[in-house]
Amino acid sequence: MKIPVSFFLIFMLGFSQALSAQSLPSILITYHSESGKTQAMAEAVAKGVGEVKGVEYILKPIAEVTEEEILNASAIILGSPVYNANMTPRVQEFINSWPFEGRPLKDKIGAVFVTGGGFSIGEEAVMFSMIRAMMIHGMVIVGGDELEAAFGASAITGEGDFAGREVQEIFLKKADGLGRRVAEMALKVR
Repeated sequence: MKIPVSFFLIFMLGFSQALSAQSLPSILITYHSESGKTQAMAEAVAKGVGEVKGVEYILKPIAEVTEEEILNASAIILGSPVYNANMTPRVQEFINSWPFEGRPLKDKIGAVFVTGGGFSIGEEAVMFSMIRAMMIHGMVIVGGDELEAAFGASAITGEGDFAGREVQEIFLKKADGLGRRVAEMALKVR
């Protein structure tokens, strides 16, 4: 029996759609870091994502992220140091580069993390600024795993007991929880 070509093509199209529907949610974890502190938080976020089975992630600095990675991500977790109570200019430029026409980021999950040199130096203001930018694109915002990380994860890196040291475990735990929660949400909305 000879199978008609049209039947074969329809079968293959259905098969490829079934495979793509089964692909794992992908989470883009990206950041700008000059001192390595924001990178340490990004790595803790990735650790949290990696604790959830059924998702994959990409971890890289914003300078290395492609538009294709942005568009293919189920979730974007973005990190910035606090810079004069703002996100760094490079993070702002990165957000400004996101495609807007047709709102291709609409309904993707968004989350943020920051590092600041001291207490009350603008961590929440920077998180809200990044969150607002994500919301303009239609993204759905997810906060951290615990009350103390409601807007995302943050770390103090240059004041008091936190000065001159690596990022402390209390802050890395918040970043880990943020990554885990975003991964769990990506599976739920899949």
